[in-house]
Amino acid sequence: MSSKALLGVLVFCLAVGSFWGQEQKKPGEKPSGTAASTAAPPQEAHNLTLSAEDVARKNPVKFTEASINRGKKMFTTQCAMCHGKDADGKGEMVEEMKLNPPDFTKPDTLKKGTDGEWFAIIGSGSAVMPGQGTRMTDKQKWDLVNFLRAAGGKPPEKSKEKEPEENIILVPQ
Repeated sequence: MSSKALLGVLVFCLAVGSFWGQEQKKPGEKPSGTAASTAAPPQEAHNLTLSAEDVARKNPVKFTEASINRGKKMFTTQCAMCHGKDADGKGEMVEEMKLNPPDFTKPDTLKKGTDGEWFAIIGSGSAVMPGQGTRMTDKQKWDLVNFLRAAGGKPPEKSKEKEPEENIILVPQ
């Protein structure tokens, strides 16, 4: 392997390691690997300063079965590893990364924020959750918000007509 390739691999490993290894130790906390409890510690909510515009932003995507299905596909590929395949906060990475994501199947979880707030959180992320920023279109983020609302028990509108092709987002399965 060339020295440039080796350097590239080293830089990549350091970047990934710093992202995945951001476990915060508190004074007096036992180091990992001891007989300490394996339960995930409670984490602070997203530390975003949301603008009045974010809070008031209305979801422009109709709350329909079609939108929810698109949101579910995005959730499955981008969010389920931490938030759980059923959006219950029990993803595969929870214990390993010592996460405590919210249970979106509980209606009270989503009542804590407007659609605009959830949209902003999905876009911006936090110290423990990568933001989707420009990785997703705004429409995909709104579909995710709709999926989360449905996971919390809100019944969607029945799709009355076939959606125009420009509203359909293809997600690899």
